[in-house]
Amino acid sequence: MKKQKKTKFIDVKKVFVGFLLIFALLIVERNGIQYTTKSTREPILKTSQVRNKISIGNKECLYITDGTDKNCADLNEQFPHIFQDMRIPYETYDIAKSKMPDLSKYKIIVMNVKNYDDLGHDNVKAIFDWTANGGKLMQATPIFKTPVYEEFQEQLGIKSIAQSFYCLDSFKAKEGFMIGAQKTYPIEDAYESCMNVKLDDSAEVYATSGDGTAPVIWTKNLGEGKIVVCNFGYASKAYRGIISSAYSLLEDICVYPVINGSSFYLDDFPSPTPLGDGKYIRRDYQMDIATFYSTVWWPDLLKLAKEHGMVYTGLIIESYNDITHGKLPTNKDTSTYYYFGNKLLKEGGEIGVHGYNHQPLCLTNYAYKVEKYNKWENYAEMKKSIDIVKKFGKSLFPDSKFSTYVPPSNVLSKEGRKLLGEDKDINTIASTYFPGGDVYCQEFEIGKDGVIETPRIISSCILDDYMRFSAFSEMNFHYVNSHFMHPDDLLDVDRGADIGWKKLKGNFDNYLDWMNTSAPKLRQLTGTEMGGAVQRYCQISLNTTVTKDDVNIKVKGLEDSAYCFVRINNGDVSNIKGATLEKLTGNLYLMKVNKSKVTMKRMGAK
Repeated sequence: MKKQKKTKFIDVKKVFVGFLLIFALLIVERNGIQYTTKSTREPILKTSQVRNKISIGNKECLYITDGTDKNCADLNEQFPHIFQDMRIPYETYDIAKSKMPDLSKYKIIVMNVKNYDDLGHDNVKAIFDWTANGGKLMQATPIFKTPVYEEFQEQLGIKSIAQSFYCLDSFKAKEGFMIGAQKTYPIEDAYESCMNVKLDDSAEVYATSGDGTAPVIWTKNLGEGKIVVCNFGYASKAYRGIISSAYSLLEDICVYPVINGSSFYLDDFPSPTPLGDGKYIRRDYQMDIATFYSTVWWPDLLKLAKEHGMVYTGLIIESYNDITHGKLPTNKDTSTYYYFGNKLLKEGGEIGVHGYNHQPLCLTNYAYKVEKYNKWENYAEMKKSIDIVKKFGKSLFPDSKFSTYVPPSNVLSKEGRKLLGEDKDINTIASTYFPGGDVYCQEFEIGKDGVIETPRIISSCILDDYMRFSAFSEMNFHYVNSHFMHPDDLLDVDRGADIGWKKLKGNFDNYLDWMNTSAPKLRQLTGTEMGGAVQRYCQISLNTTVTKDDVNIKVKGLEDSAYCFVRINNGDVSNIKGATLEKLTGNLYLMKVNKSKVTMKRMGAK
């Protein structure tokens, strides 16, 4: 009998708590959570000239590849982006189309050739002779064991090689070589992708398989020159940071622009809160969805933000109806918007645009490959939807700019992209970095219309091996982190609902610990601030001259300040003018550029 009374009391208590929550939301709706709009760390530049990752200086890098070899094709897709993002002026020599150019014009050769027999004995010999006379050679991909290769393998630092390739299922960088080198990174869907070799004592190894048995990146001095071998056979966007890090070992001092920014996006937030129960929320927390969001999920995210110094960018949605023509009804139920939105802004976050509803900006001529959304009847209807959601947002958060746009499900048609370029408020689009299905795939760049492209790299809180490797790679390529999640991840098994929020939150916390340990100097930015950081990154061009005694860097496109990686492979530097240097790890530094001319004195160069 006593047990029954206790149960009834608990039920009454739950109802009472529910009424208190509703009352709190009503108070918030009437009075709002007071916040002060924070000053923007990286405001969008108001510049009349759009410079998008322009390389300047002489084309002293030669990229050699075989356009007929399908084994080289994937890397051929990646290197133009790597060269452009690192601002490396280069020329391409396709061995299937023309004769070998005069090598004396170049200081660096990057070889994406897997079969030395196809390149030819005399050409291979000419390249190694050029290297021995002071050239810098990067063998950018694993090589097949062939007669021509065997004649020159010792010059690559290789003592012996097996006929078959090695299954590289994990990657570990030497401490001090890459950001995040304290961890081993498993490789998803691993296969036989790197040479199974043993090196001689003259090779210096910078990265291996996770167990240390297979060398993956190493350097070797050859006469007056230097060779870098990247024995890494994976060649998708997720691995660009491995290739760029290997390239940075070539020169005595390697300098290239980076973004220096970290952003976290909450898609569909604020938005109408789903009613009723979620199967796994009820299983783990014995509460409905709305109560869980308000009393568990959101407080946990705020706590994580405070502990790790993060800020969130929320992406507002007015309605979950699927209307794409005619009258678009206004959402009158705004209490949860006030509560969540004002709290996000109070904590230094930002609210951007996700859409009037969750129907992507696609017209009737768009053919979905995977998604099954409705299409907007015409351009005017599509534009109206963006105007309506911005008006709705302004009525709730009058100081917000609504300058960041995230496409629903990362889907955006060319007409939708044109519309955003014409919008007077939106200056930043954050879709996704990786291709697939219907997604609007982005690079970090500035569009011809001046709108800044800021792709998100990883998502959700499952954070599997592929996502963690992608995050590690991009930290070492662009010095950037970009993550997004949805409140309704806890309702979708594909996004980890069955795992449960406790485990997912632990995964996210673990990732944040890794990020802050690996890159404690990485700036925490909102979506628009990320746009400003990417804009500055894209605007600058570098022309670096290194002598025995000095480093001189001419910077074009600098408006106020920008950031670069500096890898010092030979000696050290001092007396830095026009910039500041902060050590990130080993011989890798973050340079903040303040002047259009940067100079350094070299010390101890060999």
